[in-house]
Amino acid sequence: MGWSPQYLSRLILGQGGIGIRPIVALLEKFPDINARWLLLGEGSMLTSAVDAAKEHLRQLLTLEQYLPVMTAEEIHQLTVEGRTDFPAETISCWQQQLDKKNNFINDAIKRSSSCSHPTVK
Repeated sequence: MGWSPQYLSRLILGQGGIGIRPIVALLEKFPDINARWLLLGEGSMLTSAVDAAKEHLRQLLTLEQYLPVMTAEEIHQLTVEGRTDFPAETISCWQQQLDKKNNFINDAIKRSSSCSHPTVK
């Protein structure tokens, strides 16, 4: 931040006010810090941008399970464009396709494990 040790010492000891310049410098250096929290101690320490990023990540993790049944265009929208606001009907369709695929795999496993294999003597 470019502050001298003497300046930092005065701030820590409470000698003189902090002034607006250091606050602006902190907010410019750390844009995710909530200015209201820094100045008044109210609200969340981090801005809503961090909350929005967390929500976007949660949505991506939720949609990840549908990758095996998405079209190439839908995968492009999700991964390249960052789209996570797919309609509920689309998600429902993906879920149905995923269930169908999983049922097919489970049935195939059951059929293969129920086959009688000749034993070797």
